[in-house]
Amino acid sequence: MLEGSLRFNLLLTLPALILTVLLVAVTGMLSPSFLTEANLANLATRLLPLGLVALGQALVLFAGRIDLSVGSIMSLATAMMALTSASLGWLSIPLTLAAGVVCGLFTAAGVNMLRINPLVMGLATAAVVKGITLLVLPSPGGEVDYALYDVLFGSERLLALPLLLAILAYAIFVLAMGWTRFGRSIYAFGSDPRAAFANGVSSWKVDLSVYGLSGFFAAAAGIVLSIRILSGDPLIGESYTLDAVSAAILGGVALQGGRGNLIGVFFAAVSLVLVNNMFNLLDLNTNLQDIAKGLIFVLALVFFMRGKAGEA
Repeated sequence: MLEGSLRFNLLLTLPALILTVLLVAVTGMLSPSFLTEANLANLATRLLPLGLVALGQALVLFAGRIDLSVGSIMSLATAMMALTSASLGWLSIPLTLAAGVVCGLFTAAGVNMLRINPLVMGLATAAVVKGITLLVLPSPGGEVDYALYDVLFGSERLLALPLLLAILAYAIFVLAMGWTRFGRSIYAFGSDPRAAFANGVSSWKVDLSVYGLSGFFAAAAGIVLSIRILSGDPLIGESYTLDAVSAAILGGVALQGGRGNLIGVFFAAVSLVLVNNMFNLLDLNTNLQDIAKGLIFVLALVFFMRGKAGEA
């Protein structure tokens, strides 16, 4: 039974993998600069923030929840880095990560203790966090220590730190979700909360874990963005909320919870980065990118709309 479930979850990664291969093939044929070292390094640079925030979103969706505050947390993280890194240096990173976790725990408290719908609570957290961000940094600005940029993006190669960090983060949580009690508890809770509770799974611990991790990864993604642009932006994370959900759904994660595999989410994040890159390389109207990604999201929803029923 376990092998069958694993096989089914791996099959869910195929759409994202196929889309990635098609985008690589098409863009490679149409643009001679696609396979250049500079462009591949750029892809890895852009994959890291999306991959991190999509990973956190997937963990929340595994538990049958959703977190619509991740974009605002990313923006807050860029603001904090821009205002603190010049004076605190590396200490600004754990401080910013801690702020992301606090935001996630705030959402978890509303969902679990106050019984607020996860969708509504996520929007409420997003509004609160966005307001705080605009108070501390009303417009793009500030300064991020260039030493951080040199470490993270100094080597302009595909197999450099950004790609390695993305792969490492996913590898850790692929193992955690598939082979630990932590992962089994999240899947069980997302599949059937009452049955999971009857078997000793604490809904409070699950919510704290997934929302805390979502806030952590959203803040980490914001840190990466701030280092890349060497400043802060109170609105830069807004587009990442839909992208994170899109990557998770395209990767085969069910909105109802209890199903999916992070390998698919990784390839889905890669495919969304490739869409942006294709539009830029082919000099297409960049306003069409959102239309393309929106259509991909809708098609992914249609393909996986049967949710957990598809497993039956």
